[in-house]
Amino acid sequence: MKLRIKNESIFDHSSDGVILTIDGTSKGMGGKVARTFAELYPETWKYIESQAHYPIAFGKCASIPIPDGDPFRYVFLAATLMHLPDINGSSLKAPALHAYCMAIVAATSYGLKTVRCGLPTGGWRIDPLNAFLLLAEVSDKTGSSTKTVELHICIPDKDIFDSVVKFAINIGFDI
Repeated sequence: MKLRIKNESIFDHSSDGVILTIDGTSKGMGGKVARTFAELYPETWKYIESQAHYPIAFGKCASIPIPDGDPFRYVFLAATLMHLPDINGSSLKAPALHAYCMAIVAATSYGLKTVRCGLPTGGWRIDPLNAFLLLAEVSDKTGSSTKTVELHICIPDKDIFDSVVKFAINIGFDI
């Protein structure tokens, strides 16, 4: 899998797939990006929620094909959010890693070429640099079997984008 860091919103461009983070306990427990998706594409969001089988276990991912493929052919609902005050960043890492790996493996099996996501900060319980490292680990764990997929990490905040790009270059990523 190839990582691309973009200074833009997930919704600035279409792609084959998008990863949206949710609390999989029940419908209506999406993260900020999932709620934005619901506002921008209300009919598609209703369809997604009607197709998802809740609860989606913490650390799992549901793949939902979108019939008209607009703006994405697949939506991956990654159950990485837990609305509990005592959950910290280290408690979120393993489930987030598993859910994102599930999404990328599924994207590969569906023949997708591009998947967009935001930084998986888990409601700011994981700082942006560690969130990037988590996505880099997804790339390592999914290995060569997912090399046909590009993961576009969309970071609309210019300061965070600049710091993540600088960090990625410093640790050897070709950006």
